[in-house]
Amino acid sequence: MPFDAGTLKIAFISQYFYPEEYFNNAVATELVNRGHSVHAIPCVPNYGRTSFFEGYSNTERRSEIWNGIQIDRAWTVARGSSRFRLALNYLVYPITASWTLWRTIRTRPDVSFVSMPSPIFQAFAGIFLKWVYGVPCVYWVQDMWPESAIYTLNLRSRVVVRPLTWLCGWLFRRADHVLVQNAGFVPLVARFGVPEDRIEVLPNTARTLYRPVPPADAPEEGQLVPQSGFRLLFAGNVGESQDFETLIEAARLLKDHQDVSWTILGSGRDLERAKQLVCDNGLQSRFVFRGRFPEERMPFFFAHADALLISLKATPIFALTVPSKLQSYFACGKPVIAVLAGEGARVVEEAGAGLVVSPGSPEKLAARILEMKSMSSEELQLHGRRALRYFENHYSNDHVYSRLENTLARVASTKNIAKR
Repeated sequence: MPFDAGTLKIAFISQYFYPEEYFNNAVATELVNRGHSVHAIPCVPNYGRTSFFEGYSNTERRSEIWNGIQIDRAWTVARGSSRFRLALNYLVYPITASWTLWRTIRTRPDVSFVSMPSPIFQAFAGIFLKWVYGVPCVYWVQDMWPESAIYTLNLRSRVVVRPLTWLCGWLFRRADHVLVQNAGFVPLVARFGVPEDRIEVLPNTARTLYRPVPPADAPEEGQLVPQSGFRLLFAGNVGESQDFETLIEAARLLKDHQDVSWTILGSGRDLERAKQLVCDNGLQSRFVFRGRFPEERMPFFFAHADALLISLKATPIFALTVPSKLQSYFACGKPVIAVLAGEGARVVEEAGAGLVVSPGSPEKLAARILEMKSMSSEELQLHGRRALRYFENHYSNDHVYSRLENTLARVASTKNIAKR
């Protein structure tokens, strides 16, 4: 009897999930909407904060059903504000997630799907399912390891880096199929001996809630964003990777341009340091830190921005990355100022969606801001229309999720038939 891949039982493995604002929520929800059964194994929620989300802990609310998804959370160490706590957070999950899978699985999944921003160690839980239950395993790689870890944790010692590199290769070779978010990752996965026919490029998309919104339809958000001058808006995680030093130094260079404002939506491990830098430079009147809001409100905030900011530090691995936030910006049809290198910069330039600045270049960023500030409303709208068109042509939900669904079904079908 052939394997029926029409309705899949999917073990969704990733540290990050609801109530955290993370793209995993949309991916899992879409798979359920397409008729599949999804069992998610995340951490107790703590991403973007120094402690657990209110109402959640290692003893409270470990299991729940959300949007038709069974969630069983693995015991974890909250990320905190130090690299040591972050390393513990990374290392604990593979063990506790495997134990949680062992404890909560009622029927064998058809396939495991490891959604893999940092850390790569999340893959251990998928490998556990493969070893114990014979479940085929698919990765979707968002951050390329070991390079991402070397930068994030400031790893210098070869005694650490060489074993980590070996371990990353071992983990990649255990996958039945590896999806990567852009073509730049393909050779980096293949270098570990993964056959290229097991590597496939699958870009990110954005939730359908991201769409163009007229300012008149967002009056509440308008009260939280300056309503005059040239309004820049940054949304998302505020961490070391986002290079706030460059953004704040550019703002200092533009101190005489009193009509340029910066609205920051989000939180993260580097938020308090960013606020202190703003104070140290006397820029309190230019920056508005509004904190975190539900993702559903983001398009309504974006409606009141003249340009959306996206930034990453100047590292080789970030030059290979297209941040998933870029797709959300594009879907809202807004002009973008991108402090990016490599793939991310290429996408913005290819789309004609805005202006690009090399990371770590505050003088150039200040100049680009003034350049966009001088544009007419028609020119700004043209950048926004180009962004939306590029999203629809390359990153639409139907395009990305149909390919993901087909890949999961193909791997599940091939591997399960092979076992018979």
